[in-house]
Amino acid sequence: MTEGPRRSPTHDGSSHSDRKHDARPRGGRTHDAGPRHRRSHDAPPAPRAHAITLIGPGRHGTAIASLFASHGTDVTLFHHRAAKAEAAARVVRSAARGAEVTVAPDLASAVVGNELVVLSTLWDAPQRQVIGSLGEALVGKVLLDVSNPLDVTPSGIVMRQPAEGSAGQFVATLLPGGVGHAKAFSNLATAFINESADQDPLAVLPFVADSTTTAEVVRPYLAATGWLPWLVGGIDRSADVEIGGRFNAVQGRHGRARLDAEQMLEYAGPEAVLA
Repeated sequence: MTEGPRRSPTHDGSSHSDRKHDARPRGGRTHDAGPRHRRSHDAPPAPRAHAITLIGPGRHGTAIASLFASHGTDVTLFHHRAAKAEAAARVVRSAARGAEVTVAPDLASAVVGNELVVLSTLWDAPQRQVIGSLGEALVGKVLLDVSNPLDVTPSGIVMRQPAEGSAGQFVATLLPGGVGHAKAFSNLATAFINESADQDPLAVLPFVADSTTTAEVVRPYLAATGWLPWLVGGIDRSADVEIGGRFNAVQGRHGRARLDAEQMLEYAGPEAVLA
């Protein structure tokens, strides 16, 4: 996707220096706090406010689920091995603050009612299986891909160059039409995901998306985690936010791959505006 002109991430005309000590994004959506009404049996359930699904909670995925839950976002977990899902749920529940953590009994029910689905399986074959199995159930939702092109082999973890150019671009070839696609957290070591949240000033979380609409859906979820989301391009720029990419190798105020807003502005410029 071609990038157009760029805009300031503050979106309100203020400078980064003016807001760096109170720069938590204000992109959250307003949700009605009143009673919910039962929908008819033939209508799809409305997306739950402040809730995500995470599929494939390994170490990285469990850390991401813990980050969301520790900031009040409900998390539904699914792993094809039920024992692994329950083990991950225990870890996530221990971190949760005002959030509900549940384990879905099957893949189909895991995505019901949540507009954001985080796919944290290994890349390639597991992604093909999950996306292929869900199919049209993903339509109208956003899939947040956190993968890197890493193969687990008997001799260890080996990086592979995807024919499409990046793991994110590979995932894009699997998605049905009508599914939003974003990518984040791939540039971060697992340990950084929670330890670098809620910094002062906030650490930047670079992300890519397939459209402006997708970016604005996923932004409030990312902003609620104690990171400063920063759109750096379309899915064609996925390699930048994957292992070895420009946002993985850079050194910032908070450590490797963790810049603050002023550093990010100098390093990469204002947030991207997607054409």
